[in-house]
Amino acid sequence: MIKNILLIIFLSSVLLAKDEVSGLYKNNKEVKHFINYMIRTYNFKRSYLIETFSKASKPRKFKSIKRKRKVIRGMPKGRRWWLRNSGYTRFEKAFLTKDRVLQGVKFVKRYKTLFNRIEKKLKVDKYIVAAVIGVESYYGEIVGHWEAFNMLCYKSFKKKQRAKLYKYELANLLLLSYRQGLNALYLKGSTSGALGIGQLLPHNYIKYGVSFDGNKKIEPFSCPDSIATVANFLHKKGWKFNKEVAIRTSFEGKRVTSIKANNKKVYKIKNLKDKGFIPRKHTNAIYARALKLKRAEFDELWLTFYNFKILKRYNNSNYYAMAVYELSEEIKKRVEKKDKNN
Repeated sequence: MIKNILLIIFLSSVLLAKDEVSGLYKNNKEVKHFINYMIRTYNFKRSYLIETFSKASKPRKFKSIKRKRKVIRGMPKGRRWWLRNSGYTRFEKAFLTKDRVLQGVKFVKRYKTLFNRIEKKLKVDKYIVAAVIGVESYYGEIVGHWEAFNMLCYKSFKKKQRAKLYKYELANLLLLSYRQGLNALYLKGSTSGALGIGQLLPHNYIKYGVSFDGNKKIEPFSCPDSIATVANFLHKKGWKFNKEVAIRTSFEGKRVTSIKANNKKVYKIKNLKDKGFIPRKHTNAIYARALKLKRAEFDELWLTFYNFKILKRYNNSNYYAMAVYELSEEIKKRVEKKDKNN
């Protein structure tokens, strides 16, 4: 009788242990609340969440893969300090390198049919999509070195800075993994949890993710899926096909001081021309925003249009959007030149 009672106690303790998270987040009340929230809101299986969180650990870097060629990132050494640190020059030297442009040309050529299909279906310029991927992940070569799940857990339950945001991304990472049959523990990402070739946050894959390789799964590390997802993101945000993004102007002098050029105020292009800011390309647009790109020795003044605003939805930085646009123009110019010569 006593043996039976002891056996029942032992078995019940084992079953209770299986319902509790072990490891790093053992007895963590916030993790318990989070698990209950996921079960209540998204109908997750408790066993799946218990097992996943029990395997969580402190965020670690994945071992880097030895590359056959050197990926050129950022500024070359030995440049003067003002070239490294002054305004837009820093972005240009980081994202508009010759190697990044050439790899962009190869990327567009390699997936030419795919880009054309996606462009036709979603009405987003293919060179813009290629440039976004080029800036974000060097065309899939740099997709983050951190364990995305562990990083989001750490920032949600240990570090607790902006915890609400990271919990939101953690929930979407689990949703993405669960629905698409991915292992959340082995997904590479950035320190903020951005995933894959397009470096989108998990909630964006839930909202805008597209499966374009025929297997009906949204895979962040699949080139067809990533190209289509980036295009779909821009499409859903309101991209206008074959419309202007930005036009550089010519003006006398080296600095822009006569107008506010923070990309917020809308000007009549005619009024800007009267002030001496002449667009370098013809445009039928009547209005535009003015954006000053500050450099060490001079300023550039650009007219920006609606599509520039859409690019900023990907990353809310004027310099980022301009780097993507200029990279897309360089890739486009070289691809079309090659096609013309062939």
